[in-house]
Amino acid sequence: MAILTRKTNICMKSLIAIILCGMLCLCCQPAREKSQTVDSVSMIEPPPERNPDVFQERFDRGIDFAATGNEPFWSVDIDFDGSIHFKHMDGAELIVPTPRGEKAADADVTRYAVSGDNGAIIVELIRQECTDTMSGFISEFVTRVEVTLPGAEPVTYEGCGQYLFDLKLDGDWQLVRINETNLDSADFMKGLPQLSFDLSQKRVYGHTGCNNISGSIEVKGQRIAFAPMIATKMACPGMEFEYDYLKWFTGSVPYQVKDTRLHLMVSSDSTFIYQKKG
Repeated sequence: MAILTRKTNICMKSLIAIILCGMLCLCCQPAREKSQTVDSVSMIEPPPERNPDVFQERFDRGIDFAATGNEPFWSVDIDFDGSIHFKHMDGAELIVPTPRGEKAADADVTRYAVSGDNGAIIVELIRQECTDTMSGFISEFVTRVEVTLPGAEPVTYEGCGQYLFDLKLDGDWQLVRINETNLDSADFMKGLPQLSFDLSQKRVYGHTGCNNISGSIEVKGQRIAFAPMIATKMACPGMEFEYDYLKWFTGSVPYQVKDTRLHLMVSSDSTFIYQKKG
């Protein structure tokens, strides 16, 4: 009888041990899956709108447009003078030279299509309000990406994107030099010409040294797209400068911020250099 009792106790202990091991396995399994998901997602670039430092850092790396999508996580970065870089959470990547964008005739859509030995990609920037399904952040562009990797069928992703730009552009700037010629405030009725960029409102204000000016802008990476400026009609001495000055603020103008200096490369042989105010 004692032997039977001991055997029963041993069996019960073994059964309890088996049950506990099974429960531990069930508890541990989701944790491993979560760890794998985090590791996979970590390679995807964080959306720049969530952190101004990330926004600036990615612009400084030469990225002009950035988009991300969720479920599955993916990202695409475009350097208009370099390459398109697509990343997927499963580790897949595609890097191809950036082609010239094609504007749609009947909608505000820009399309980039390119193929190479390592795959093909089509990126469409659709100007339409887009809400990130995880952060709730609203971007200006729905971004549709079709990726074809070697030996695979095309896969289409959709997410939200935006142009990046140099955040240091925001604020007030005073024109101090044109090429190698320094300007003298005494030559202008209102002092040295000034530009004030309000990036949140996509507006620029200022004066030419005579008349006040204002207009709308869109900063796309390393270029500022100026709409035609509106100017007051006051007459001042030396109006020739104003006429020549304003003609450059049309179309897309390359820019660069170096410390407290803003360089506007208005033509191949003319650069306006501004000093940050304040």
